Amino acid sequence: MRHPVNGTPDPGPAAQPAMACWLAEAIRLHEAYQGPLDDAQASRVACAQADDLPGRILWRAHCLASDSGLRQHLQHWAHGARWAMILLLAMACATGAGTAATVLAQQGGRINLALALTGLLGLHLLTYALWLLSRLPALSGGHGLASLWLWLTRRLARGPDAALAGQALLSLLGRARATAAAMGLISHALWCAVFLGMLSTLVLLLSTRQYRFHWETTLLSPGAFTHLTHWLGALPAWFGFPIPSAAGIAASLNDAAASATVQADWSLWLVGCVLTWGLLPRVLALLACAVELRHRLRRLRIDPTLPGWVELRERLAPRHESLGTDQPAPTRAAHRASRPLTDPLSGNTAILAHELGPDLVWPPPGLSAGIQNLGRSDDRDDRQRVRHLLDPPPARLVLFCDARLTPDRGTLHWFEELHTLCPGLQVTCLGGATPARLAIWQQALADRGIPMLADPSSPLNAAGGPMHD
Repeated sequence: MRHPVNGTPDPGPAAQPAMACWLAEAIRLHEAYQGPLDDAQASRVACAQADDLPGRILWRAHCLASDSGLRQHLQHWAHGARWAMILLLAMACATGAGTAATVLAQQGGRINLALALTGLLGLHLLTYALWLLSRLPALSGGHGLASLWLWLTRRLARGPDAALAGQALLSLLGRARATAAAMGLISHALWCAVFLGMLSTLVLLLSTRQYRFHWETTLLSPGAFTHLTHWLGALPAWFGFPIPSAAGIAASLNDAAASATVQADWSLWLVGCVLTWGLLPRVLALLACAVELRHRLRRLRIDPTLPGWVELRERLAPRHESLGTDQPAPTRAAHRASRPLTDPLSGNTAILAHELGPDLVWPPPGLSAGIQNLGRSDDRDDRQRVRHLLDPPPARLVLFCDARLTPDRGTLHWFEELHTLCPGLQVTCLGGATPARLAIWQQALADRGIPMLADPSSPLNAAGGPMHD
């Protein structure tokens, strides 16, 4: 298969497996909401390019997405999603900078360390703890800041099938159990941007202005702040950030004048706390989500049993095709020997039922002795048995259907196969069809060149003619 633009070989779904699955899911939802697409050419290409059903589903979606313009709609949505992420990262960085400036904007440059730590790390620690709890198997959390990204993407990526693209992506991530990793990746990335803006502003303001740091309390003892200072400063100390001395801590508690060196130690201690207790956990969580998402997307597969795909089996991977069995296919002579009916059908009239309702009697009463009853063709085993019985085909095969049902693509594909196996196929309907319902059957069969009998009783005794308008 050649690329439609530059004529080079089209690598198909193999070039971008995740994108191929996204396209397939979008096509599945599109057909579920808006009806089936014309996929005759796409199905032929899919059968020629892939050997298994999942591969053919991907190739079919690859072709349909290009022909229907859905690929361009998904690319437009992805472009909007990228811009939404860029805007949110810029806003997150500005939010972090604004938070740091507000915390340090105290009258006279006096900074209450307890309030400063709460303002800089409080919301982060709360949301981080909730995220950790949401990762437990028994709990399921929301999307956090990723929900804001989804909302902004919907605003930026408007147009045909824009909502379908987002729904297909979430559905695909859900089946791959990758939703939490993907949403966590976005949320932690935004928090990293918050802390980058926050740290940049802290360093800038602490380098260009003079501040005095102190602890304030009414209920707690001075020793509590000494232990808190050392406990919070233990992790930053691994990265070279100083812990204020006992004299510096005492001066901050007594609001006594401290030297410039002590104030510098408090400044570095505060920056170290924001770096190690704020940015570092978010970076580690970001990397963990990225690794998990990559792992789960590598294992992403198409599930052919889902509605919308299971109906494609009869056309993309007919059950009578060889599916790689571990023994040679039986010979034609063996097929004939295994038939339930021992009399040859060649030259006779045969009848066959397809998905008749339980209220419809089968076989029909008054069946002539010269007419062979092939039974039903409702499931895989029935159809395989009918294929064997039609070798050689009878001169005439009358297929009885329930007119109250609507002929779907799987049914019509089976009718086309029967017409190929037995050119003398005719179809008639039972069940008291209305004229509108009968017209649907007549049109569907006429499009495939299959005659339809007006009188269901005619094939039971004599040869009936085709139904005409």
